[in-house]
Amino acid sequence: MENNHLRAPIAPSIFRQHLLALSLAMGAALLLSTFIAGFEVYKQMHSELLLKSVMLGNNLSDRLIAGDTRGMQNLVLNTAGDHEILTITLYDNKGHPILSSGNGSLVNTENYPDIVPQQTSSFAFYPDNILISTPIADNSGVHGQLVVQSRTMPLYRQIVQLFICFLVGFIAITIVTAYVLTKKQMRLLQPALSLADVAEKVASTGDYSIRASVETTGDLSNLSMYFNLMLARMEAWEADMHSEAHERREAESRLSILENHDSLTKLPNRHFFHRLLTNNLEDAVANHEMMALMFIDLDHFKSISDTYGYDACDQILTIMAQRLSEVLRSTDTLCRVDADEFAAVLPRVEKLDTVKSLAERLVTAMQKPLTLDGKHFIVTGSIGIACCPLHAVDQRLFLHLADVALKAAKQAGRNTWCLYDSNSMGEADLIL
Repeated sequence: MENNHLRAPIAPSIFRQHLLALSLAMGAALLLSTFIAGFEVYKQMHSELLLKSVMLGNNLSDRLIAGDTRGMQNLVLNTAGDHEILTITLYDNKGHPILSSGNGSLVNTENYPDIVPQQTSSFAFYPDNILISTPIADNSGVHGQLVVQSRTMPLYRQIVQLFICFLVGFIAITIVTAYVLTKKQMRLLQPALSLADVAEKVASTGDYSIRASVETTGDLSNLSMYFNLMLARMEAWEADMHSEAHERREAESRLSILENHDSLTKLPNRHFFHRLLTNNLEDAVANHEMMALMFIDLDHFKSISDTYGYDACDQILTIMAQRLSEVLRSTDTLCRVDADEFAAVLPRVEKLDTVKSLAERLVTAMQKPLTLDGKHFIVTGSIGIACCPLHAVDQRLFLHLADVALKAAKQAGRNTWCLYDSNSMGEADLIL
């Protein structure tokens, strides 16, 4: 699968880099080519102009010797008709101007300066014209001098045309070459782009099981293999980390259970009970709600232990914990706070009748017959109850009042429940 979102910014960037480098190279080549071509055009123009001057000089030689002014004028005017020729001036062998033409007509030469006749042709280049001086001579000697002045504009025009042609060609070549190089480089970078795509997926999903396709050819063929090896190691490391974290959580959970729960009944222990009671008391006071605390103690449990042994007692405690939990509400919490004593924390109690009804049902559930090792017997329990804020809001006092109510239930003959009542239980019991 192509990495289009990465290719989108990368491809134009590579193309621009190639285009810039090629443009610089082609620009230098363009200037050099234009200079060389311009120089060749210049040499060609020089040769053509020199040839025209020599031919015109040869034609004027006989007429100059014969003094045929009319014939010389016709030849000069005919040659001056060339739109590239600015002026043609004819001098005698002493350097005096004889005739001159400009713009297709003869020009008065009275103000023309004399020149020194030369034995050979000379050439002079100026920004706006080209000047060629050619001797008119034969076997008998030099008879005069012909000076032809030509325009430079045709030379400039040809150079500009060549420059434009070269420019168009070089631009086309540069663009095509840059495009070809970019496509080739993108093909070479394809494995790297694929790896970038895989890396982005791994980073966004966190899934180290993703693998890159392995290239079998190319300079980057080993890159995918080593990249996949790195991902495999990271996947294994992540699995080890998850496994270690899971084991740590399980260990913490087991430790929490051991710290806060009774190993026999699996109920919350005394340590957990005191924290739970503190929180529920604070919530009840803050929310202006009523909560209740029940101390539940099994009657004559020591005699049962002495008669039936510890194993029977453990079974009884487990059965009683199950019976009590089944009676209590889902919002209530039953804790084992001593060998044969349980505590039930009842939050958000709307009225005392609810507490009394639960206490009655708990007493009934405990006194159901038991069968252990083929023997039938009955275990009963006593319950002491205190309510917050009805009886107390202080935790120490609250615990004490529930314990006072439990003692009152035992004094009433056991196998019953008792709600704390300051009137019937005496002020002396309130002393901590």
